[in-house]
Amino acid sequence: MNEISLARLQETLKEKGCPAALLTNPATITWLTGYAPPIQTGPSPFEGGAAIGLLLEGQFTLLLSDLEAPAAQALGIKTRDYVSYTIDEPVLGFDHQAQAFRELIAPLKSFKGKFAVELNFLSASLYPILVETIPVEQWVLVDNDLPYLRAIKSPVEIEKIRAALAVADSAQTIVKRLMQVGLSEIELWGQLKAGLEHQVGSRLPVLADFVGGPRTAEIGGLPGNYRLQAGDPLIADIVPRLDGYWGDNAATYFVAEAADSHKKIYQVVLETLEKGLEAVKPGVKAGDLDAMLRRHIEAQGYPVYPHHSGHGLGVTYHEEPRIVPYNQLTLQAGMVLALEPGIYLPDEGLGVRLEDVVLVTQNGCEVLTHHLGH
Repeated sequence: MNEISLARLQETLKEKGCPAALLTNPATITWLTGYAPPIQTGPSPFEGGAAIGLLLEGQFTLLLSDLEAPAAQALGIKTRDYVSYTIDEPVLGFDHQAQAFRELIAPLKSFKGKFAVELNFLSASLYPILVETIPVEQWVLVDNDLPYLRAIKSPVEIEKIRAALAVADSAQTIVKRLMQVGLSEIELWGQLKAGLEHQVGSRLPVLADFVGGPRTAEIGGLPGNYRLQAGDPLIADIVPRLDGYWGDNAATYFVAEAADSHKKIYQVVLETLEKGLEAVKPGVKAGDLDAMLRRHIEAQGYPVYPHHSGHGLGVTYHEEPRIVPYNQLTLQAGMVLALEPGIYLPDEGLGVRLEDVVLVTQNGCEVLTHHLGH
């Protein structure tokens, strides 16, 4: 268990008058417990659904399948498991999960206080069981509160993010070494993915925008069959997940030699990113930081990018603080966020994006990514 996360959750629940809670968002479960189920193959056909946590009378119990339970138990988590894979009966993962869920929450039948519920990730098959066990009138929905709790990282989380970012930095080193004229995006991606998995010694989930040439003007996309040509830009936005936490960084390279006009655009994006890094500190509003980055791009005569200027990073790859126009959230020490301005010129078939990740400190920020030399 992440004791700091648990203490912060209990403090928030106390403020809401809720001595108990049902937690269903996989991101919340990982943040609270450190347990991060594998995601490479998607949902298991043998299980009823994602793990569910119940906090009651100061005791946290994690409901999950018998396939996942040993990994959670190894972390010291109290579990309640159900049968998933078996050759002795048909696959009844959802039925077994429902029965285990009914037994897990049975003590709530006599519970009289307010009950915090993360509802958005509760499956439709379990919803009626919860309704018949504890009246809806006692529920306090907390789905929109917990993302803000997760925004400030504990020391343990920061170290996990550092490790994931080190993998992302290694990815950029591999890209720089291997890219060459004639190589397709998907060929380069395959070599990159193999290199990263060899480095970490296991399968590694990696998301990415990985596009070359005119595709860079489309902002991003999955690697395809486009073959790199001399002078082409290549956007490599690499997002690996390690031990339940995500890394993220982005670079734009030019195959062989870049045109002078392309070098100028790259420099504008780099200057914009550096201004953002200088501005990050406690007390700055996310929306103000976003506006500053966009103004600098526009002041140089280029169109403003259509995506966010940045985002938080942790148990999900895009979380608070979102660096977007509407967001009035104030940056605080302990937040981890990515900044990623860009310039995209469809008529020229050119896009440039650069991204660094920082930890907000008491007096400014610490740059956690090193692929751009910051």
